[in-house]
Amino acid sequence: MPKKMKNRICRLIIIAVLISLVIPAHAQKKSSPADVITPEDLESYVSFLASPHLKGRANGEAGLELAQEFIISQAKLLGLKPANGSSYRQPYTIVRNSIDLEKTKVQIISAGNDTITIRKPVYQLLPTGPSEFSFEGEVIFAGYGLKQDKYGYNDFENIKPEGKILLVMNRAPSSEDGKKFFFEGTSWNSFMSIQAKLTFLMFSKAKAVLIVMDPKSGTKSLEEKNPGISGELNSSKSLKGEKPVTISMPGMPKILFVHRSVADELLKGTGYTLEELQNKIDTDLKPQSFEIKGKKLLFNEAVKTEDITLNNVAACIEGSDPELKNEYVIFSAHSDHIGESGGRINPGADDDASGCAALLSIAEAFQSLEKKPLRSVMFLWVSGEEIGLFGSKSYVDNPLVPLEKTLVDLNIDMIGRIKGVADTTKDTPMTGPYGVFVITGNQSSELSAIADDIDKSTRLDFDYSLSGRKHPLQLFTRSDHYNFVKNDIPVLFFSSGLHTDYHEPGDVAEKIDFEKMELITETIFRIGLTVADKKTRLVVDNPFSKW
Repeated sequence: MPKKMKNRICRLIIIAVLISLVIPAHAQKKSSPADVITPEDLESYVSFLASPHLKGRANGEAGLELAQEFIISQAKLLGLKPANGSSYRQPYTIVRNSIDLEKTKVQIISAGNDTITIRKPVYQLLPTGPSEFSFEGEVIFAGYGLKQDKYGYNDFENIKPEGKILLVMNRAPSSEDGKKFFFEGTSWNSFMSIQAKLTFLMFSKAKAVLIVMDPKSGTKSLEEKNPGISGELNSSKSLKGEKPVTISMPGMPKILFVHRSVADELLKGTGYTLEELQNKIDTDLKPQSFEIKGKKLLFNEAVKTEDITLNNVAACIEGSDPELKNEYVIFSAHSDHIGESGGRINPGADDDASGCAALLSIAEAFQSLEKKPLRSVMFLWVSGEEIGLFGSKSYVDNPLVPLEKTLVDLNIDMIGRIKGVADTTKDTPMTGPYGVFVITGNQSSELSAIADDIDKSTRLDFDYSLSGRKHPLQLFTRSDHYNFVKNDIPVLFFSSGLHTDYHEPGDVAEKIDFEKMELITETIFRIGLTVADKKTRLVVDNPFSKW
């Protein structure tokens, strides 16, 4: 038996066993929509989708396939029709361009043409395209690559970066144990601290910038410190047929994270080690920048390209009106998550197993209605959200029902948590046990009025404070509803907020508040039902095309 077939059979056996643990939630016949959406059902769905067996549901991995097969099995149990002809799947292809680590190399050439070749992982900070490239030049050690006028510190004051390769350490001057930083205002231990250096580095006119982990960090490479981020930096992804998103400006240097061994080899013969240079900078708070004489560096990046097929899952319930059944209300959530990082699984219970579970319960609520709504309803579980909203983009580019027949997208992404102590200490935007963020572009005042009227009859409090394109968190553009927005389809995006377990191994089913999930899910169902059963079409009085 072929290995591929064996693997698929094993997956199906696992699904059959695990689904058997979920099916009892449906065993008792429920008489009305109010009885259908229950904390118990929501918990059973989330627990499966966030289980370790699915390994964080990364795009292109077996765990996401298992999740989608589970969703399809539940859709069949609920009597939902496949939305793509006879199939519940809607396939699409992404292109992944990644650094070929076997062929990419750093070479250090000394006087006399002695060459040392280093084949260690390299990560490109800013994607400049899928093409292979190389550069060669003399190297300047530039400390931390920092210019801090407030503290009178400037690693660039006595060097001329133009046309050179800069070697800089991550983070900033710190105490002997590397835990207390002397320059305030930035979380220097965070990967995001690189933003404080980028502006000057990008306009330094250097040929390239090589960033190494500073000795006090206790790590020698980016994948040791930030395994999840390093995996993302190592590749770029795009929908097949579309150009990948790149960042490139004339004269902008290549910015790479390299292994500590590159710095160690470059500094041999200078009389200093990287540890000694860091200690001197940190002790005196004075730059120690200098040009490394008698050596040059040659870098060659090789790129490999591969096509990856992903799937959305779509199911529908046909409306009862002979004419209006050709119009659709869409409920959406994303089935993918970020997989594993550093050997640890990121379960994605809230993000977005909670949304996927809500869709299944909403579908069951619609099926329990004695009379179906006038319009049809689609349940769309997209993939590719975590890597660029690719699933929803592919859907709107190749819709299963005409976009002009799509009345609204009700998008559900992370509705299972309440604000905890950790969220309070970090000032994380989170809601309490009866709150939910409703994020919208106010494309339809009629839709907003429907939602607000329904909200008044529940214990739920709608919070619109994160709405709009100008909010600094940009949540309006960060989930799948936004691709519908750009096609003039009104949306409401529901979320309980960004907790401290966002994209972390701590996003587990045990931390979900299923009573809150039930309340939010019931409310979204009622909004969707009201729109689907309206005799007149929603008025879109503020479409995206007029913004």
